[in-house]
Amino acid sequence: MKFVGEHLLPGQLGHFFAILAFVASMVATVAYYNAVKIKEPLIKESWKRLARWSFILQSVAILATFGCLYYILHNHYFEYKYAWRNTSRDLPAQYILSSLWSDQEGSFMLWSIWNSILGLVLMRTSGNLESPVMTVFSLSQLIMASMLLGIYVLDYKVGSNPFLLLREAPENMAAPIFRETNYMEHIHDGNGLNVTLQNYWMVIHPPILFLGFASMIIPFAFAFAGLWTRDYTGWVKPVLPWSLFAVMLLGTGIMMGAAWAYESLNFGGYWAWDPVENASLVPWLTMVAGVHTLLAYKATGHSLKITVFFFFISYILILYSSFLTKSGILGDTSVHSFTDMGMTAQLLFSMLVFTIPSIVLLINRRKDIPGIRNEESSYSREFWLFVGSLILLIAAIQVTFTTSIPVWNKLLSLTGLKTLFKMDDIAPPSDVIFHYNKIQIWIAVVVGVLTAVVQFMKYKDTPKGQLTRKLAVPTLIALLLTGLIAWKGNITYDTYGAGFLVAIYLMLFASIYAIVGNFVYIFVGLKGKLNSAGASVAHIGFGMVLLGVLISSAKKEVISIDRMKMLNDGFFSKESKQNPRENIMLPKNVPVSMGDYHVTYTGDSIAAGDPKTYYVVNYEKKDRETGKVLEKFTLYPDAFVNKKENAISSNPASRHYWTKDVFTYVSAAPNREEQAKADTTPYTTHVIQQGDSVFFSKGFMVLKGLNTAPKSKNYLSEPGDLAVGAELEVYTQTDDHFKLQPIYFIRDSSYQYSVEDTLAPLGLNVRFSKILPAENKIELKVKESAEASDFIVMKALIFPYINVLWIGIIVMVIGTGMSIYQRVKRR
Repeated sequence: MKFVGEHLLPGQLGHFFAILAFVASMVATVAYYNAVKIKEPLIKESWKRLARWSFILQSVAILATFGCLYYILHNHYFEYKYAWRNTSRDLPAQYILSSLWSDQEGSFMLWSIWNSILGLVLMRTSGNLESPVMTVFSLSQLIMASMLLGIYVLDYKVGSNPFLLLREAPENMAAPIFRETNYMEHIHDGNGLNVTLQNYWMVIHPPILFLGFASMIIPFAFAFAGLWTRDYTGWVKPVLPWSLFAVMLLGTGIMMGAAWAYESLNFGGYWAWDPVENASLVPWLTMVAGVHTLLAYKATGHSLKITVFFFFISYILILYSSFLTKSGILGDTSVHSFTDMGMTAQLLFSMLVFTIPSIVLLINRRKDIPGIRNEESSYSREFWLFVGSLILLIAAIQVTFTTSIPVWNKLLSLTGLKTLFKMDDIAPPSDVIFHYNKIQIWIAVVVGVLTAVVQFMKYKDTPKGQLTRKLAVPTLIALLLTGLIAWKGNITYDTYGAGFLVAIYLMLFASIYAIVGNFVYIFVGLKGKLNSAGASVAHIGFGMVLLGVLISSAKKEVISIDRMKMLNDGFFSKESKQNPRENIMLPKNVPVSMGDYHVTYTGDSIAAGDPKTYYVVNYEKKDRETGKVLEKFTLYPDAFVNKKENAISSNPASRHYWTKDVFTYVSAAPNREEQAKADTTPYTTHVIQQGDSVFFSKGFMVLKGLNTAPKSKNYLSEPGDLAVGAELEVYTQTDDHFKLQPIYFIRDSSYQYSVEDTLAPLGLNVRFSKILPAENKIELKVKESAEASDFIVMKALIFPYINVLWIGIIVMVIGTGMSIYQRVKRR
């Protein structure tokens, strides 16, 4: 059957280039392997030449594959499943790249492109180690290319073809629409990109993160090459700049993800210990550990075995993180993992391809790896570098174990142990943040202190008296600053008990000590030589990160407290993880007290082609005594309201200051279609006189008096009217008060009317229904509506001194970059 309107050529070319990349990388792997194993120089050189051209060819092919897919997405060829799933005609042009790597195939393609670029650089710079190093790289490219094949070998599907036509997808093959030759006439638009991905961070964060992923294979490849060729020390010098590069890029990618979460997701912050975040953090921790043990080896000859282990395990953990996020196993525990695309076995196989040979090689060659047998002095730098690396390994183990709970449950089921021992699933921690923090905070304390102390120590041994003298000044300064900040900053974070508060103070000292100690070391130990201060600058940045995390988290203040209890405990679903007491309802055009501010929701707007709704929220801060306006600003948090699922996906907005951020996001908004239905809540009758009170669920109202000349936008007086307004003062549980004036009037001497007055913030409707002159009383009818008709529910937090965190990240990256430059220059 010939289908009308399809654009088949770009897809056919793209799939051809994907297959070409697979075949070329296979040839490169075999050729580089032979170039290592064969000893005859001419034959060795022939294999190496073939391997180089094959690797270059696969690099060109993967770039061409990328170009074909981009062309399809850019032109909105919705006959392709990938384009239909991830784009729409109204998608802004800058998010076409986001749509490209928003699915698994695109993320593998991005990873493969970075692998190719790094491989081409290493082909020219790795010298005698080119063949073994590039064998590992070519094998990695072979694995990546297999993920894009989408072909069947016997009954097993290898990879997922990003150029699959919509009508060829298994779930669509039976659909009647695809039996028509002109089915394209019925497909006018695509599904569109997930609104949470329509953010500039999604354009820049994944490329940096995947460059970090790709760079992690370089230390692995050099270490593997050294063991494979029995050149146990020749790889050490060239690998150091690359390992620093991997630490810098992966760390930057992770923290860019944290910034994205802070600015664009409703985590309520920048880090939520989400499994996908954890999966990226763990290999970064082990690579940092490996860098420090490598430095110890270069200076003293100690710790080469553990360095090889750290480099091996770091890349294996990168592959494991890919398995976790792309297999769908984290679907119930993470908010941003991919769904299962049937490649679980292939992902596991790719991890084992690198895990088994590297670990077996390390075990078999462990006795041949050179090392110094004598014990290090406990006053030596290398000893404490080793201890610090083990501490980072402990941190990685704790995070990995908890993150892998879905994997443990799956293994228990597959092995039959769950049935045999009548076990339940291992439950994830109920309080995830506390579960991690109660361990990681102590690790941060130790690492922070070591970052300051170790700088002043010498390799092999340090005289005790000399170390004490050098540390005296920075220690004293750090203690004084810790006491001052704890006192003036009023750090009293005791949510988890006194023991945790002690850890907070120790972490405060450790972070300040890391900053002060390294700052002093630059001028005392290095005599102000900034060209050698890369490590110290990076450690200062690390201390600032710890300090920023501590203060912004410990002193984080939720100002959107629902004191009126307008939101019941069932308002939010369990999946939302929202506390109704920490969210406040803002009725339209009604100022609500929130912390130091009065906040008013004034309306919302939408734009053509934009699925999000933008809410206008005015903040106003007044002097409590004079009432003078001290500050005014407007925030525009936005959200995508899914009417079908009655769910909301929100993006925060923040007011940035040097000393704090006011962080705001919409956590709920009304479904106006549902609220259009009639409210059947009955009125309650109250007979009162002046000074009497009427209580309702959120407060009470007092009759202040009667007004014989009432005015209201709902009442238009006519000649002859006898009108009376009931002047009511309404008080709430938050000490806010409002005025109401329902009106009762008689027209044409016989017709009696009641003009209702309403108070939207409280869902309150009041009618003045009757005058009882004999009793000197009146009759009021009061109704509390189930919901206000136009409102938003909002959460607002203040993050104090969060800029310390962001500046610390920049300083840490700069310091690592300085170290890379320093090492490359030395070479």
